[in-house]
Amino acid sequence: MLLRSSSARWAGVLLVLLLFVVGCGSGGDSTQAEQETLTKKQFVRRMQAYCHRGYKKQERAMEEFRKAHGIPITTTQAQRERVNTAVVVGYVEKRIAYLKSLPVPEGDEKEIQAIVKAMESGLEESRREPASLAKPFDPEPFTENRHLTGEYGFWLCGQA
Repeated sequence: MLLRSSSARWAGVLLVLLLFVVGCGSGGDSTQAEQETLTKKQFVRRMQAYCHRGYKKQERAMEEFRKAHGIPITTTQAQRERVNTAVVVGYVEKRIAYLKSLPVPEGDEKEIQAIVKAMESGLEESRREPASLAKPFDPEPFTENRHLTGEYGFWLCGQA
């Protein structure tokens, strides 16, 4: 009888814990980004940090792609286009997604929308004309984006 009593108590404790854990879920439909507000300084710091980490990963991915496909360090125009299309475009997509996921500082909505639009425009142009991203010329697809992100403060994110 003592065993049953002890087992019943443990079952009760586990049931209470289970109900507690289930009851601790989110109570509303709002996302964390909607609940959080950022100052411009916080927004800029997050974007700069994200882009800094992203560029390190992008460099490694470009090097791995280059090695995996037998592309030498000194590349031709066609090889640069191949690497950029395979690697860089994906990182720009991730950068845009991250930028869109952050809560925009109050009053800066138009500036951030312009940056997103410039990034997306540069991305579209890069897909249409891969040579534009690989050539050293100005304006390249991300010239406007580079200018806008520089003005806002997260200049590193303006690079392709």
